[in-house]
Amino acid sequence: MRKFIAIILAVILVIPMLLAAQALASVSSFIMDRQFYIDTLDNEQVYETLISGTLIPGFLNNGLALPEGIDVSQLASVFESVLDQDYLKSQVSNFVGNAFDYIQGKQETFVPMVDLVPLKSALAGDKQNEFLLALAQSLPDCEPGQIPGIGGSEFTACKPQGVSIDALANDYLKPILPLTLAQIPDQVLLVENWEELQSYRNYQSFIPGMAVPASLLLSGIAFILIALSLWYLSALIADDAWRTRLQWLGWTLMIPSALIFLTGVAAASNIPVFWANYGLDRANFNGLPFFGPGLREALRAIIRAAIPRVSTSFLMVGGISGALALGLIFWG
Repeated sequence: MRKFIAIILAVILVIPMLLAAQALASVSSFIMDRQFYIDTLDNEQVYETLISGTLIPGFLNNGLALPEGIDVSQLASVFESVLDQDYLKSQVSNFVGNAFDYIQGKQETFVPMVDLVPLKSALAGDKQNEFLLALAQSLPDCEPGQIPGIGGSEFTACKPQGVSIDALANDYLKPILPLTLAQIPDQVLLVENWEELQSYRNYQSFIPGMAVPASLLLSGIAFILIALSLWYLSALIADDAWRTRLQWLGWTLMIPSALIFLTGVAAASNIPVFWANYGLDRANFNGLPFFGPGLREALRAIIRAAIPRVSTSFLMVGGISGALALGLIFWG
């Protein structure tokens, strides 16, 4: 009768809780690791999406107020020559660092922003002539009644009739460049309606008086201790002989360990990439207020970059737990 009770306890509580505890241990090895997110976001596809979907539109629309539909490819080339990988990596590092400082309670607010000061400084210095020529070539001809100019509601970003590209760049645009750059904000939001999204947050009161990481760590440790206690209790109920109890502990641990290890093996294969691509291909990103149309490809790159670390964590936890289970079985 007692062994039957132990089997019911193992099936209903012990094995599921050991499985959850091992999954929690696997996830905890990277979920609150800043460097994991920095390394995951450090890839060319994310940078390209950040440039084309956020930085360049934010600069052109918020600062230069260029009309829609014009060819800005030359302007984009100038910007991309300034926004090198070192600059973008520093922005990603700052973004992740500020986010973690906010979650850990080290700062009261967090706003996802990208610094445009290096771009503005380059356009006012070494890249000035190249930028002005690209801007002049991008401007459409002025319509009757339009006042040419950059910035301000009374002006229109257009090219006066009969003015050459060189004359427009040197005689018209160059004198007003400092004022134009001064009107452009030093930082651009990654998420336009961030304040609205912030109003929905409810995670800061997870455990009153504790930061989110500490709250999660404490809850995870408590859950693992409960799982281990039930695991040991089920062995005591199963039999009076310690040989049987050790084998019971080993086999009840082996089942979730094997599942966790197989999860790591599956994560290391192409299965997650396949299902991620399947979902991304069918997802509708229209209207999302961040990153622009390149978000889909950026997410693909992020998932591909995260999988090796995730699979390694599950393989490690499953392998160690499985080795412990085998030790208990042979000991018994």
